[in-house]
Amino acid sequence: MVRFYYALLGMASIFAAQLAEQSVWRLQPTASAEGARRAVSGTSRMRLLIPTIAGCWVVSTAFLAIAFGYICLTAHIDFAGREPLCLIGIAVASLLSCGLGALVGSLPGRMGSDSRRGLLTAVTCLLSLFAGLYGQPTMELADSVAKAFPAATWINPVCLVRDLFYSVYYYDALAPFALRIAAGTTMAAVFLAISAAFMRRYTHEHL
Repeated sequence: MVRFYYALLGMASIFAAQLAEQSVWRLQPTASAEGARRAVSGTSRMRLLIPTIAGCWVVSTAFLAIAFGYICLTAHIDFAGREPLCLIGIAVASLLSCGLGALVGSLPGRMGSDSRRGLLTAVTCLLSLFAGLYGQPTMELADSVAKAFPAATWINPVCLVRDLFYSVYYYDALAPFALRIAAGTTMAAVFLAISAAFMRRYTHEHL
């Protein structure tokens, strides 16, 4: 059951990407009248993108912290007095989800809001399968995949967040936790950099 809750935190963290996806998508000139007005206002894309991501990060971190509190107080999952470290992990997981959401929201093309949200939902559910969320058979599948291809646990965001909390609970040393914090931050930075590159490509010709 402890493993299940770790995987659940991973899935919840990545589902929070929906917030950033919607917010960034609305910045596109073709998404809405508001997006078109912002595009012709002369405000740089970065001045629009950075506060949008920051706001999404604050909101998703707050809601994930509430979910974490529920797991601790109601489900009685013990983190051995390392709850402050878990909150740092939640902040990083939230940043990772915002990066993923921003990437999907900034994808070029005429894909609408529902399509982007559906794509993000499908990807999250698929990644959660390999994190062992859906019961004992999927836990065994996750273990088999991790044994055959260890890098999968580092490139799958749901697995990465799951293992972040796993490392807090099962290891006395902080090195495994710090490595996953670094990996999550790096992945978030890559997603945000790609999102920024996509946003810069939009011009007034798209209106």
